[in-house]
Amino acid sequence: MTFENFRMRNGSGPAYQEVTSAVQDFETRGKLGVFIFGETGNGKSHITAAGGNELIAKGHAVIFITEKDLFKRLEATRNFNNKESFGEIMGACLEADLLIWDDFMSSQKLSADEKDWIFQITNGRERANKPIWMTSNITPEEFESGEIAFRLDDKARTWWRIIGNMNCALNLATNLRKIKAMARALGISVEEYEKRLQGE
Repeated sequence: MTFENFRMRNGSGPAYQEVTSAVQDFETRGKLGVFIFGETGNGKSHITAAGGNELIAKGHAVIFITEKDLFKRLEATRNFNNKESFGEIMGACLEADLLIWDDFMSSQKLSADEKDWIFQITNGRERANKPIWMTSNITPEEFESGEIAFRLDDKARTWWRIIGNMNCALNLATNLRKIKAMARALGISVEEYEKRLQGE
């Protein structure tokens, strides 16, 4: 995924600009990360992956992983025969120049271990002055509510540690996956379907 093959759409500008700026100023931003949120399928993962690939090309160590995959791999280390150790996975998350955490808070309910892992990683990277870029499908209403902050711990310290180290951008673009599926079903182009949505 690259910036060149990213489909710029109405509403995706702020997120795109934030990530391109984060790439350009990566050497001087320290622990300042990026938090992009909005509707599923609207390009959040593409934008952050494109930025990560730009940094890899410049010689930086970048990890891109979904939340579910991260938790699954950490949980699997309980198996004695697992090829990866807990320390290896956690160490990689802490030591990479950039960690891209895709689908943050995609789990409706987090276990105590998962909450602890989130804190260990975010706290460890803050102490190391290293950034995290996160994508999330939370809504603007959830983002502004006080309730979401307490999903991670009963004092909301993890949420505010994360958000306090991020530039946040709302991606208002619509779900491109849905648009493509509907266009195929109707036998028209994506562009034509988008025009219909806009009432043109």
